[in-house]
Amino acid sequence: MLGRRIQLAVAALIACLWLLPDLSHAQTPTQGLVAQGTAEAPPPVLPDNLTPELVDSLLAELTDDQVRRLLRNELQRQAEEGSAEVATEMTSIADLTRRLDEMLATIGARITRWIDALSRIEERQDRVAERIALGSGGAVGIALSMGCLVLAGFGAGIFVARLLRPWRERIADYARSSDTGGYWEVLARAAVLIVVDLLPIAAFSVVTTFATRLLSGSLGPLLDYGWIYQAGVTNGWAFLVLITRAFSPDFPKVRLASVNDASASAVVRLGRQVVTVAVSGWLIGGLSPTLGFGFPPAMVIVGSTGVIVALILIAAVLRNRHAIVGTVSGFLPTPNPEIAAPWQRTVSLAAPFAALLYILIAATYWLLHWLESGQLYLQGPASTLLVLLSLPLFDRLGSEAAAAMTRRATQRALRFRSALIRLWRLFLAIIGIGVITRLWGFNFWDLAHGTGAPEWRAAALNILYAFLSAWAAWQLIRAALWHERRQSTGAEEDDNSEVGGASRLDTLLPLFRVFLGIVILLTFVMYALSEAGLNIGPLLASAGIVGVAVGFGAQTLVRDIFSGIFFLIDDAFRVGEYIELEADLRGEVEAISIRSLQLRHHRGPVVTIPFGELKSVTNHNRDWVIYKMNFRMEPETDPKLVKKLVKRVGQEFLENPEHGHKFLEPLKSQGVYMVDDDSALVFRVKFKCKPRQQFVLRREIYHRLREVFAENEVNLARRKVEVVTTGGEDAPPGLPDEVIQPKAATPAA
Repeated sequence: MLGRRIQLAVAALIACLWLLPDLSHAQTPTQGLVAQGTAEAPPPVLPDNLTPELVDSLLAELTDDQVRRLLRNELQRQAEEGSAEVATEMTSIADLTRRLDEMLATIGARITRWIDALSRIEERQDRVAERIALGSGGAVGIALSMGCLVLAGFGAGIFVARLLRPWRERIADYARSSDTGGYWEVLARAAVLIVVDLLPIAAFSVVTTFATRLLSGSLGPLLDYGWIYQAGVTNGWAFLVLITRAFSPDFPKVRLASVNDASASAVVRLGRQVVTVAVSGWLIGGLSPTLGFGFPPAMVIVGSTGVIVALILIAAVLRNRHAIVGTVSGFLPTPNPEIAAPWQRTVSLAAPFAALLYILIAATYWLLHWLESGQLYLQGPASTLLVLLSLPLFDRLGSEAAAAMTRRATQRALRFRSALIRLWRLFLAIIGIGVITRLWGFNFWDLAHGTGAPEWRAAALNILYAFLSAWAAWQLIRAALWHERRQSTGAEEDDNSEVGGASRLDTLLPLFRVFLGIVILLTFVMYALSEAGLNIGPLLASAGIVGVAVGFGAQTLVRDIFSGIFFLIDDAFRVGEYIELEADLRGEVEAISIRSLQLRHHRGPVVTIPFGELKSVTNHNRDWVIYKMNFRMEPETDPKLVKKLVKRVGQEFLENPEHGHKFLEPLKSQGVYMVDDDSALVFRVKFKCKPRQQFVLRREIYHRLREVFAENEVNLARRKVEVVTTGGEDAPPGLPDEVIQPKAATPAA
């Protein structure tokens, strides 16, 4: 039943909102004003050419209310034309100074008149009595009618809010739950909550409009006040809803802005204070002209309200300056989140002072225009504040969109995400600056390319656009061709991990990145020089001639570059691979440039070798390695036993969790390789493994085979020298005919 009532209420509200424009066109609050129960005549049409006699005759025929309406329309037309003229005329400092002098002179004259009018406010009692007499029930009827109007509007809003309470409670339960889903689900929930909070405002507006029509006779002079009341309450209420839902201090889990709880509460609390003061001043000031007290009291009340709002904002900035510094520093890009750069600290510390300066300038701008023409001019000061408050919302929207486009947790995806966020923030900055400048009456494009604009402005703007485009392209190139410099040791072996070279693409990426960076830089420089008025044709021709001359004088450099190109095409080596150029020149490839490569020797030094000096390259990192080991055994060693022991050790290594995965083929014996002068048998064993793992495996295999041979009484042969002598008279007594002297007994491995 409750759901059915909600559907009916929403349908009624939508129907009322759809019919509201037609009703408002049918009869505006001003047209609904009646005098003594008689409807007013339609507004007269003024002829194009007026003469003094025609003016006198028109004044004699018009009623007082028609004269007031004509005067108001004419004043509004003059104010609009004056504001447009000011916007088009202020193109230089001299024009701005002249405009400021005229404004101050007008304000001085108006303030003098206001002081005089306020000092004689009691003389307007008759005018106030006439205005109150327009109501059918007098002053009491006007007050009661206005009370009924207020109760009807807010009652409708409260009624709709109560109908929508189940929806709001459901969203509140979702916001309090531990699992709120992703950002897009949060965004959808926040949008629904905004709609739920805006529907009571729509009900208030619709009911207030209908109630104003129904109470038009008893409202009397306050019929014209109806749109003032409705606009003030509706706009203030809607602003509070939007700012509350954006920062959401009550439901942090559906908060759209990327701020903490304290900052969110402070912003919403400040918004309520500002809206309360502004709407109160607007409503109180609007009573003065409608009741007959004239415009001077309204001008003073609204102007004082603006000053109070500015003071509230200034006090809020001073009170929350540390929070502002922290919030701004959180939005600034930084390569190291733990250490802020000097410019970032400077910008963050200057943010509160910039906010104070903006509030002072905006308040002064608004107050001067209000005192001069009675126009609010809120599109500059207030709209700029709204744009700045919305930047955190759009920043998070772009960040979440970038995260959704790069869901993978790889390094490349993270780099692309960072690049996209930086580009989004650049786009936001450009759009924000453009919107703010247009709100203040400036247009950079017209300022640079408009009629009479100097050529240097257009050139400077085009160069700025080209620079931003080049920067954006470079950010994407860096993300796509990013390469982390390897920290190589240059060692032949690594006991802890497998050592492998980079892929061919990773080897070529730094060269591609440098090449594209040079192309972008040269393109931007040429474009900038062209926009600056320089003829780049002769420059390009001179560059070609100089290039030919340099080519003849730098043949070695050209040879190195072309040799490097063909080495890379042949894929002879990559970054991270262990190569050998000569017997004493080997190491790990640490870096490759356009003309040379850098080798990290296993003792630490880095050797830079031009490509043109490379003759042959031995690469120890490709595909597989077959390593052979020789063992010198005693002549009586059984080859079958050796083969059996080697096979057993090979099986042990294959099952070893640390070394088994390094083998491509198991350890095996090749039998007797050679006989060493009848004093030893040389056995050879071999294994096939991954590149650069042979150095670790040979050590472990040698140690294990020695243990197994010793356990099975298979002895390694010693190198020995045999001396044969013949006995004689001169021989010392006790000396045998043969002496066996051991010598260097370690076999070759």
